[in-house]
Amino acid sequence: MNIRPLTAAEVAAEVSRLRPGEERSEEVARTVAEIVAQVRSGGDATLAELTARFDWPQASAGAVRVPETDIDAAVTGLDSELRHALLVARENCVWFHQHERRRDWCEEGPFGQVLGIRYLPVERAGLYVPGGLGSYASTVIMNTVPAQVAGVRELFICTPPGRDGRVNESVLAAAGLMGVREVYRVGGAQAVAAMAYGTESIRRADVICGPGNAYVMEAKRQVFGSVGIDGLAGPSEVVVVADEEARPEWVAADLLAQEEHGSGAQAVLFAWSEGFCARVEMAVASLRAELDSAGAGPSVSSETLGAAGTEDSLCAFYPGVGEDPSALAAALVNAYAPEHLELHLSAPRAFAERISSAGAIFLGQRTPTAFGDYVAGSNHVLPTGGSARFAGPLSVDTFLRASSLVELTGGAVHGLAPHLSRLARSEGFGFHRLSAELRAREG
Repeated sequence: MNIRPLTAAEVAAEVSRLRPGEERSEEVARTVAEIVAQVRSGGDATLAELTARFDWPQASAGAVRVPETDIDAAVTGLDSELRHALLVARENCVWFHQHERRRDWCEEGPFGQVLGIRYLPVERAGLYVPGGLGSYASTVIMNTVPAQVAGVRELFICTPPGRDGRVNESVLAAAGLMGVREVYRVGGAQAVAAMAYGTESIRRADVICGPGNAYVMEAKRQVFGSVGIDGLAGPSEVVVVADEEARPEWVAADLLAQEEHGSGAQAVLFAWSEGFCARVEMAVASLRAELDSAGAGPSVSSETLGAAGTEDSLCAFYPGVGEDPSALAAALVNAYAPEHLELHLSAPRAFAERISSAGAIFLGQRTPTAFGDYVAGSNHVLPTGGSARFAGPLSVDTFLRASSLVELTGGAVHGLAPHLSRLARSEGFGFHRLSAELRAREG
């Protein structure tokens, strides 16, 4: 763990060092562009060819879709305790997202014009679920629930198969529990292209959501505009702010849980003292040794292509001489704009009032990020890479479209037309002016 002092003057530089500028790989971009073009023109045949090359050697165009009987079998064979845990996660997530529902409105404006907004869900949404060594049943829940609460009628999943062509059983079971009957065994950029443009077997989506590796993210970037996307997720991250009342072992476990995501995942601690940082460092070493001896070390998905346990993945700061710990911590958090923010403080809510940029805030030392990842009910799809400065979690809004409603009475036309005419004349749009004046001449 890299431990060092911090001053207010150094915050910007430290954040820049922690979060270097985005380096979009031109090689990845070219590869993805080729894949997207191939799928767009070749359909299922290309999907099968690419799936055979990257995942399942025996893939064929006729076997892209997972039989619904396989989904039913996965639900039936699901361990009862895991089933109950998934249902708890689902119900809590539903309860949370129901609070995001929007209501249509329609009111009369100051000139008698009637204005309003109507919200409609998209018709069809595609969910990407990563494969590799990991099992992401929780991703199925987190992405389907807000879509279902929004009222999306059609949901389907694309996920890479194993070398034997099978899809992870827990993913299939979660799909079944969520009522998703349409699952395709295809992954990577080719899956995103299929979701965006459609093939013979896969009808195109209106919105694509879900995490993935660099190729999946680049594909989402390239198809955006032809289809909506939830965002471009980068490596996972957490900032933990801890005062002297915090428990070093709990902080250490939370930092290691973040590191477990691999692929550049970053865990940052800001503590009230150097001594606390040192105690956390000792706890980190102890917990690592404990899990290693039990044969339960870091489990990192093959799709993340990263290794946990690197020196740069964990770092800690403490206030420099004369610095106010609380003010300095708030400055660091707002500049970094973390995906997850844990507040191991005696007064977490008071400190949270000072935070303007964070994807999710976990209040108090009994509230680790892991609960948000799985069962608390909040969504674990959060803005990364500093995008919490302008973006928020996956929500019902991701799957809604808003239509403005406008209706003019005769009085509204007469009251507004002169103002429209002046504006249109100033911008040189004569027919805009005429369009309004023709209405004003009536009656």
